[in-house]
Amino acid sequence: MITTSPFGTAPDGSPVTCYAISAHGITVRVMDFGATILGVDAPDASGAIADVVLGYDSLDGYADANPSCYGATIAPSANRIRNGHLVIDGTEWQLVKNEGENNLHTDFDHGLHKRVWAAEIDEDANAVRMTTTLAHGELNLPGERTFTAEFSVSPTGTFRLYYRCESDRRTFANMTNHVYFNLAGHDAGTIRDHVVSIDASRFAVIDAGSVSTGELRDVAGTPLDFRTPKALGAEIDSDYEQIQLAHGYDHCMCIDGFWPCGRMRHALRAEDPASGRTLDIFITAPGAHLYSGNFLDNEHVKDDATYTTNSGFAFEPEYYPDCPNIPAFPQCYCGPGFPYESTIEYRFGTI
Repeated sequence: MITTSPFGTAPDGSPVTCYAISAHGITVRVMDFGATILGVDAPDASGAIADVVLGYDSLDGYADANPSCYGATIAPSANRIRNGHLVIDGTEWQLVKNEGENNLHTDFDHGLHKRVWAAEIDEDANAVRMTTTLAHGELNLPGERTFTAEFSVSPTGTFRLYYRCESDRRTFANMTNHVYFNLAGHDAGTIRDHVVSIDASRFAVIDAGSVSTGELRDVAGTPLDFRTPKALGAEIDSDYEQIQLAHGYDHCMCIDGFWPCGRMRHALRAEDPASGRTLDIFITAPGAHLYSGNFLDNEHVKDDATYTTNSGFAFEPEYYPDCPNIPAFPQCYCGPGFPYESTIEYRFGTI
């Protein structure tokens, strides 16, 4: 079932709509401004419903700075590009330097998370399909591009997010969603007690600017080893240099079993012992960025809550950061006849 409601007016004067997609006790709310996830209502072990996604009550929070990118679709380029520089078919392209000398998430002010997407409802699929376009050279990348974000909830309650980019010439595309979860409820405080397992034998090492160095390091013997379930907070204050550099977890995990054909595989399981809620995430991308909300510091969020450090965690499926400049990494160029595609599944349950 899909219902709609107004969600304010965008800075350009366009009306913004919230779409509530429900099935099997799960309700997902998304809006066409930024193809953004606004909330997910899920039951706990006793059947009590809570919104487990961090965010704002009104459009203002998302249309203004939204430095944490709550629920946002990030595209064309997710995560960090060293010096904001990449080369495509011999031509140099320069993204804005919006994090020191580097680029993060394409463009904070003009990225796809700051515009209204065209939306259509597919009742048969219980889905909302959103599209937007970029002209050749817009956001400093080549190609006349069409981006698609399709949100759906299956009869069994699986929340699926499908991303696609089509281009009339070879271009770079690395899309993700920056949704934050707190399975105890978005306003319940810390996620340090969440018990997490991640199907990753390696992670992408970062430098002092949080940019990939090109090294993929074994997780064994490090705080980034989540192959056996452990609390997120168990080693988040470790003196391990990678934890110190990021002030917690802010690393791309190399999810085992990647195939370029887009094989869906399990990536993460999180459990909240207090509420009994669980979340399993399945992805097709090579990796997923684990971020433990190290710099969250937001007042006046939804339900008069205040988010602080570790109030939520993000797990952003992606190609490895700075992959255009590291040829050994899996690459995500697309063009005529070979679109970019990525699928994410969020499956909620209880212990």
